[in-house]
Amino acid sequence: MADPFQSQTQIKPDYIIDVLIRGRWFLIVPLCISLTLGLGMTLTANKTYEAGTMILVQPQRVPINYIKSVVSSSIGERISTISQQVLSRSNLEQIIEQFGLYENSSGMYQEEKIEALRKRIKVKIEHSRGGSEAFSISFTGSEPQRVMRIANTLASYFMDENLKVREAQAIGTSEFLDSELEKTKKRLEEKEQKLAAFRAKYLGGLPDELESNLRTLDRMQKQVTDKAMLLREVNNSISQLDSQISSMAATGGSGSGGDDFLSFDFDDSQEGDDSALQAAQEKYDALLLRYTEKHPDVKKLKRIIEKLKQNLEAAKEEEELPSAESEEDILPDMGMDPVAPLKAQRAQLVAEANNIQAEVSAIQEKMKIYAQRVEDTPKRELELQSLTRDYSNIQNVYNSILDRKLEAELSVNMEKKQKGEQFRILDHARLPEKPISPNVKLMFLLSIAGGLGLGGGILFLKELLTFSVIRRDDQIDTLLGLPILASIPPLEKPNGRTKKKIEWAMFICCCSYSAVFLAFFAILNHKGLDRTMNFIKTTLNL
Repeated sequence: MADPFQSQTQIKPDYIIDVLIRGRWFLIVPLCISLTLGLGMTLTANKTYEAGTMILVQPQRVPINYIKSVVSSSIGERISTISQQVLSRSNLEQIIEQFGLYENSSGMYQEEKIEALRKRIKVKIEHSRGGSEAFSISFTGSEPQRVMRIANTLASYFMDENLKVREAQAIGTSEFLDSELEKTKKRLEEKEQKLAAFRAKYLGGLPDELESNLRTLDRMQKQVTDKAMLLREVNNSISQLDSQISSMAATGGSGSGGDDFLSFDFDDSQEGDDSALQAAQEKYDALLLRYTEKHPDVKKLKRIIEKLKQNLEAAKEEEELPSAESEEDILPDMGMDPVAPLKAQRAQLVAEANNIQAEVSAIQEKMKIYAQRVEDTPKRELELQSLTRDYSNIQNVYNSILDRKLEAELSVNMEKKQKGEQFRILDHARLPEKPISPNVKLMFLLSIAGGLGLGGGILFLKELLTFSVIRRDDQIDTLLGLPILASIPPLEKPNGRTKKKIEWAMFICCCSYSAVFLAFFAILNHKGLDRTMNFIKTTLNL
């Protein structure tokens, strides 16, 4: 025999309606029971209220172009940090003591109370306030007044902790920059000392003194050249004197040399030292026309003139002495040895030549020093560049840290004066009127689904177990394949009509009962448990 639920005739609307009418009690009774149980559970369940506050993250009041905040963490990171501090053990213990939470839970340990309280606090970041950052703080509990107060207290904790965290971060950044600035300053001073020591050590051989050293070398080279020419003239004069001395020695002291002034005879003068002085002066003037004052002959004659002047002065002081004695005192060496003045002159020229040679040697030694400086200039330049580069790098780092330090100080002052980014409460926590638990709408849907599901399941099993029972005419043709010859309508029993009326009355009562419960659920969902119960109590009292 075919399965009636798989037959095409069983899925017709009239068949479904027939099944629902016959099994109406299997649907309405479980629905009434389910609604009753659901409403009872809703009314007797512990009510949980939730109060929340919305906090806006207000940007800093001073433009960022003027002062940049050193607190660069994102709002999510900062809220997470503040949440850890607000939800710390010490703060939660303070809230438990302040609001008298868990007073009736003497069997709970303190750790369990703190953990339970922590689970009832929720922090959620919102991003739908016109682009501004915001977050909400909510707290759940069984007493609306206490829930509201705790939510507002948590909001104040968040605001206070935000100020503390920002100020602590700003101060910490400033202190860190202080220490780094001090370290960099010491490094900079060390580089300054090394640079100053290098400049002092190689003073005169630095790259910026190269042009000066080259000019000094050129000047010294010119001095050496001039000294060499002068030395050559002095050596020539010495050679001339040597020739004159040799010539006079060969002629017994009466010969004359190459110079005119050397043929001058002071002993032949008839007028004494005055005429000798006059003759020497005339000869000196004549030599000046031919030579300069630096010429050896001119210098020698000048010394002779000075000697004659000294003799004249001495003669005046010794007028009382015999004339023979005074004549012997005037140029005694010249009278005794005519070559003596030439030898004296030669000795002076030799001494002058030695002095010139010493000066040339000294200049050449200095030239070696300057030449070595010029030669070492590229090496010194590389060393100086290395020191200068290190100094510049550290100085740039120092200036950068100094700028950041000044910005950090401004940021600290800004945070202390509460001109930086702050939390501002947009919506304070209000007294919750409607509990979030139990969820009336959810209980309503579960009650309907449970009642209808249970009734529908029972009805389905009943039809499945009685599928072989033929209740309609079309089933004979479909299931048995036999033609219908005649049909007899159901016969009513004597009390059947009354029983049917009672049955329909009970069905209407059950439907009304269900409708009342459905309406009550709707009122609870719309008005809330407390307001509905208060309304019922007020009505009953009246």
